[in-house]
Amino acid sequence: MTDRLAALLAESPSIERASKLAPPTLPVLEALTTLLPHGGLLPGSTTQIGGASSTSLALALIAKATEQSWTAIVGLPHIGLRAADELGVDLEHLVVVDEATVDVFAAVIDAFDVVLACPPPARKAPRIAGRVRERDAVMCVLGPMPDADLTIVSSNARWHGLGDGHGHLAARTIDVTATGRRAAARPKHTTLWLPDEDGKIRTHTPVVRIRP
Repeated sequence: MTDRLAALLAESPSIERASKLAPPTLPVLEALTTLLPHGGLLPGSTTQIGGASSTSLALALIAKATEQSWTAIVGLPHIGLRAADELGVDLEHLVVVDEATVDVFAAVIDAFDVVLACPPPARKAPRIAGRVRERDAVMCVLGPMPDADLTIVSSNARWHGLGDGHGHLAARTIDVTATGRRAAARPKHTTLWLPDEDGKIRTHTPVVRIRP
């Protein structure tokens, strides 16, 4: 564990894991509940996230949980705090760690309820996943995670708002598929506004046009 991370944890006695109370799941935004086999983020599980707009999707996935649970973002320097805030992440419960060594992974899994991270080294992934299960943490990985409990892939991102040579990009829809092991073995699909014209994340309901 790096000295800087050790100092952060030592100086932050208010970081107390909500998972010590053994919640059945950590909450997610309503639009995402139907994708997840347990209706929320399951402590002790790993999720890999990929495809179009995967960063936005990952932030949306953890947003609701950050309202009450301490969260670490590890090894993802491209993620901006403004973007995270706009997608609903509670910055008061968020710690960003630039380094992504095995020791850092171990430290944040021990200390935080939710970890959003870059892919760990492939040969160390089983050890890290075992620690996630042991500590009842939730780990979401932007990219490949061998033997992940859940895989969420987004595709077909479409921006809305442009007319014939005028207007501006105001909203985006994406198709999302979730599949995995055990309870998640049956794939689930949905289309999301990420975000809609009001900046909200919600399920996209197609307009059915009835011909006269």
